[in-house]
Amino acid sequence: MAAISWRDVAQGISWIVGWTYFVLWTLSFYPQFLQNRSRRSTLGVATSYFPLNILGFLCYTLYTSLLLYSPVVRSEYAIRYPNAPNPTVRLNDLAFALHALVLATLTYSQFFPSIWGYETGRKRERTRPIVWGVIVGIISTLLLITSIAVGNEAEDTDSPTPTNSTITTSRITITAASGAVITQDEGYNNNGFWSFDKINYLDVTTALSLSKLLVTLIKYLPQIYINYINKSTEGFSIWQILADFWGGALSLVQLGIDAGLEGSWEGVSGNIVKTGLGLISMALNVVFIVQHYLIYPGREQVRDTNEEEDSAGDMGDEESVRGSTERTPLVRERERYADDGGVSE
Repeated sequence: MAAISWRDVAQGISWIVGWTYFVLWTLSFYPQFLQNRSRRSTLGVATSYFPLNILGFLCYTLYTSLLLYSPVVRSEYAIRYPNAPNPTVRLNDLAFALHALVLATLTYSQFFPSIWGYETGRKRERTRPIVWGVIVGIISTLLLITSIAVGNEAEDTDSPTPTNSTITTSRITITAASGAVITQDEGYNNNGFWSFDKINYLDVTTALSLSKLLVTLIKYLPQIYINYINKSTEGFSIWQILADFWGGALSLVQLGIDAGLEGSWEGVSGNIVKTGLGLISMALNVVFIVQHYLIYPGREQVRDTNEEEDSAGDMGDEESVRGSTERTPLVRERERYADDGGVSE
């Protein structure tokens, strides 16, 4: 019987931790979807969260797929991170990304009464224009970087005398950002790391990962603000936050184990999206936990009915009649967020 080494044990623990956090992060998408379904309403839930979430997980799905199955991207990764040539992306990362993309899309569809018939407020739900601006900006940047990488690859292919040493040297030059020694190559413009002629397909995957991090950083902010305006977390499921928090913690544990198995922390810097996802998600989850359990425990959404009655009582007859349909600026502002999930016309 062969002896079990510490490496075998570490790999087994990494596998268990990885699929455990996959389960937790996967389950975190169901409470909000099921709660909306049971309430037949999306009141109290920020609409802007979901288009960002869909874009983020689309980027994450492409990122994990490329690092797992693209020979070109994996070879460029090995050149850039020679001390840890194998990416720390795992199959459970791709499985989670695909599942999250599907569930985020389904939950977003609940905001359309024509599909589900749920209550969405007095006004038609619309995502804020600034959110669409962020989405368009991210997609445009990704398309630009991808087109540059494709063009650079075509130039390398059409080069008159493309020797192996020339191609290798040009890619080693790109590793300047990760601390490697810059090797000069007369065949390329070496004016700096950000020169367009140095962008390759690995940079496209890096852009995808950074896009996912940016989305994760901002997607929770509308919901945090909605909870503040409503003085309540009613309508927003805390169970998804708890599962997300512990899933993020375990994802960092698996990343640390895998980096240790590679014998270099380049496994962490080379998978910055996994590190950032865990840290950013956990930090923002703490904000939701504090809101739900400490600041607004058990409170329902502000309806402003008392304020309307008091203001109507102080007005004249004509003003009292108008008070039933008109609102003060403060009440209108609260209605816009409480009734429309944080979005306005």
